[in-house]
Amino acid sequence: MPQLYQEPALPLGAEGKRGNFSPFSTSLPGSRQALCVWLPTFELRLELVRAPELDATSVALLSPGEGTRRTLWQVSERGAEAGVRPGQLVSQAISLCPSLTLLEPDPAHYDAAQEEMVEALMGLSPIVEPSGRGSCRGRVFLGMDGLERLHGSPFHQVMITLEALLGVFPRLLVAATRVGRASGKFGAWVAAARAEPGKPILVPDSELPAFLASCPVSVLPVDPLMVQRLERLGITTLEKLISLPEPALVGQFGPEGRRALEWATGRRLDPVRPLRRPHPIRVSLDFPSPAGRTEAIHGALNRLLEKALSRPARRGRSAHGVRLLARLEGGGSWSTEVILREPTGDKESIAFPLKARMALSPPPRAVEKLAVEIFQFGPASSQTGFFDRKEEGGRESGGMELEEGAVPPPLREAVKELKLKLGHSPLYRVVEVDPWSRIPERRHALLNFEP
Repeated sequence: MPQLYQEPALPLGAEGKRGNFSPFSTSLPGSRQALCVWLPTFELRLELVRAPELDATSVALLSPGEGTRRTLWQVSERGAEAGVRPGQLVSQAISLCPSLTLLEPDPAHYDAAQEEMVEALMGLSPIVEPSGRGSCRGRVFLGMDGLERLHGSPFHQVMITLEALLGVFPRLLVAATRVGRASGKFGAWVAAARAEPGKPILVPDSELPAFLASCPVSVLPVDPLMVQRLERLGITTLEKLISLPEPALVGQFGPEGRRALEWATGRRLDPVRPLRRPHPIRVSLDFPSPAGRTEAIHGALNRLLEKALSRPARRGRSAHGVRLLARLEGGGSWSTEVILREPTGDKESIAFPLKARMALSPPPRAVEKLAVEIFQFGPASSQTGFFDRKEEGGRESGGMELEEGAVPPPLREAVKELKLKLGHSPLYRVVEVDPWSRIPERRHALLNFEP
């Protein structure tokens, strides 16, 4: 059974380590009671809604972002009956099912449907948290704390949730949705994964440990290698895992062993946190005729980045997450995204990783429309020009290099501001004193830097 749940990121301390965070804290922002709404094979079902005539045939959705050796991403029930499985090469799948229909993915359409799903559920609860993009589409958590007076019993809350989805999805799509409710997102997700369409699983707090005990160890949000080792040892369920002493788990698997035990016993409860969505900056360009040459797409990407970075909405912020989207000739879409190591406002620093991703997995067909979206932002940086030879006022000003020992004007102004604020200059100059000394501490000295 594949890994079902992804552990949420914990807050980091000032030095990049785990901060003072307790998974059992009740003061965490969010909702303790979680309702998980999950539509399996979300993307393939959306394609079958657009082409209902394919519902009675064997259909498979190709994996996005791959090169020449394409594999399958999602497979319909009829295809699975013929032996076709996700992850298979196209040649293998066709040999097993010659009548298999292959569909190109359309990420833009799937993301739009996910947004509609989230918007519909926001009318029921102020705390809604989608699992994310990619393989996590079609799975949304709702915080249900304090909503009994508004929506009634837990079962009635499920019915109202499904009715809200009927406003954006067809009835057949809503009928295939699975729902689980428990304390914490992990318990709610496991309940939804074990539920059947039309039969939600509602787990009371007192029954959560017993419910989790019967689940396989593959549901744990841990390293797959740890799951493989546990299964080789005959520990196939969480009940068998709980029977092991905690020191033994920690000795074998480190902190991950302790976390696995906390998940299995229901002691680690992660609340549903409200969705915070910054307004992205998006610009697009329509090609007069579909563009298939890489140079033309790269040129359009450079122009779009210039336009996006010059938007007033980006003023005072740097780009951290950037997404490139394309509408393809003949229908369908293509997308790729990068999370920059350091937030930046430099066009070349953003374009280079996007072009590298495009070289690894180019659009499968010619591009009719190209769009750039900045969806994550970082703080503004004002100190990048101190020693940059390409920036005005840096190491080179007006085409003339600075003389030895000269101080760039931006650095001089920064020191003045620090002296006004602190009363002294916090910067020091390294001065050579006795370079031939056998004692390293005598070779150089630090003097106050007073430009």
